[in-house]
Amino acid sequence: MCAKDYSDKASGAASERAYAEMVAQHAPDGVIISGPDRLALWVNPAFTAQTGYGIDALRDKMVVDVLRGAQTDRHCLQKINDACTQRREIQTELQLYARDGRLFWVVLKITPVFDAAGVHTHFISHMRDITERKKLEHQNDEMRQAEELRQSERQLLALTSEWLYSAKSFDELLMVVQRAMHTLIPEADGALYIYGASRSTLDLATSWGTIPDFPPHILPDDCWALRRGRAYAYGLKPIQFTCDHVAKPDTPYFCLPIIAHGETIGLLHIIFDGFEEHGLMRHMRDDVLRNRWDVSLICAEQISLAIANVRLRQELHDKSMRDALTGLWNRRWFMDRALRDFAMAEREGREIALIMLDVDHFKAFNDRFGHDAGDLVLREVGGILTRAASDKIHPCRLGGEEFVILCPDMQAADAAALADGIRAALQALRLANAGVELPEVTVSAGVAVFPTHGRSIEDVLKAADQALYLAKDQGRNCTVIA
Repeated sequence: MCAKDYSDKASGAASERAYAEMVAQHAPDGVIISGPDRLALWVNPAFTAQTGYGIDALRDKMVVDVLRGAQTDRHCLQKINDACTQRREIQTELQLYARDGRLFWVVLKITPVFDAAGVHTHFISHMRDITERKKLEHQNDEMRQAEELRQSERQLLALTSEWLYSAKSFDELLMVVQRAMHTLIPEADGALYIYGASRSTLDLATSWGTIPDFPPHILPDDCWALRRGRAYAYGLKPIQFTCDHVAKPDTPYFCLPIIAHGETIGLLHIIFDGFEEHGLMRHMRDDVLRNRWDVSLICAEQISLAIANVRLRQELHDKSMRDALTGLWNRRWFMDRALRDFAMAEREGREIALIMLDVDHFKAFNDRFGHDAGDLVLREVGGILTRAASDKIHPCRLGGEEFVILCPDMQAADAAALADGIRAALQALRLANAGVELPEVTVSAGVAVFPTHGRSIEDVLKAADQALYLAKDQGRNCTVIA
């Protein structure tokens, strides 16, 4: 080989080394060269800029051991050790610590280097900083999780709304409120208060969570939300004052008025017991509270609408089931309830008494004193029957001057005694209409009992009616058992 060939080869090798050195010096990613024992021999400037470590601080040390920290994935480190022991290439994402304590993410690729004879001589590690990408991924994950949470909340709120509007009674509504609020805001305890008839206090209607001792009554002036006329969140504002009905003054809570048809009818109280500031970092606690505040506002609105809906439904039901003149249950209600009670009595082997009542000489009374006086008498009969009513005594007006009392679990003698008591109360009335004193009011009564006097409503009614006519034949103002 001539001298020129040697010169060209030497020149080419020098150029390659110069180019390699240029790449190593100016590459944007960190590069580490270590021996087969993984102890550092050389690092490029980009690595030093990334980590704050130069080769003097790393020489004869494993670089990953220097950069590892509390949040570095131990499982990932073990995979790296296994790959290096087996002298195979590995690429992974890893969280490491710079010299100043800063946490950063890298894609770390470690490649074993072998000489021409196949002897393992070095490892070359390539580190690309992906911290910004990880931040974006984390933000995207947070946004996705937040959206999933919002979607879940929307679904729960829609389901809650459906159940609330399906409630046909106030008791059913309270059951739905109790379960829904515990599901929607599991961190909190809560209570629903409703104004009493006098509107001087709010009475505890239902509660949920772990606090068993919500006060049974609160005064309207005890609550800032009711005094100010709008929802109040304690724990989110720089200026705030505790409501007098709250037992733990430093605990975050919400008070939300319940409004139906423009009138405040109650209060939704939600308290985050055990949710003090030391339990969560301040900003995390505030984020949770703000989210729950938004959910609570929607819940309060839905509960308000549902209560208004139940009340309207109850009013319509009462109008269809109540006698307008006396306020007693009407024939339709009596037949529906009697069908149910008779079926239950048949199944359980129980008795049911029916008392038929009829105002004596009512047509002559109407003809002599006028329909206003007749209506007065019927209202007074309705009032006495209403006062006699209970869970086991259901007075109804069938029409005109005819009344029936449905008495589950009552025997004939007890029903007759009840009828006699009602007769005596009516006879003791002293009524006047338009300045004219009216004669005493008397009624005749007939008693029949299921199953003694019949196996169906119709048969027992017929038996009671026959007993009633027998009472009239015997001189009226008396009670006869079929």
